[in-house]
Amino acid sequence: MPTTTEHRNRASQNLRFAESFDLATTPYLDWVVTVYFYAALHLVDALLWEKDNINPGNHEQRSNLVRTKWYLRGIRDEYRELKDRSVNARYDLLTFTKIKIDNNVIPLYRAIESHILPQLPPLL
Repeated sequence: MPTTTEHRNRASQNLRFAESFDLATTPYLDWVVTVYFYAALHLVDALLWEKDNINPGNHEQRSNLVRTKWYLRGIRDEYRELKDRSVNARYDLLTFTKIKIDNNVIPLYRAIESHILPQLPPLL
């Protein structure tokens, strides 16, 4: 099972990948949305492992834990919205623009990040 550090490293890797796209020119905005979601997912998993040694087996279990764990409830709406936007991009083929990502995706990720990182031990 991945550890807190492994989840944090993967979240960081996903974030760097998402931020590597030029939102004004890339034709892959759907992937940008998806990668921001997966960066958030790994932050959630890092905290679940750190607090309770839980490694959710699927998205449904993770979503239930985000709703019920006291230390994640503060981001339940942001996590659900970011997950929904990722589903919209992947399965519903919703078109995203730079403005939509700047205004509706990145702020959700940042809210999740700012809630979770203070609860995790610093990386060495």
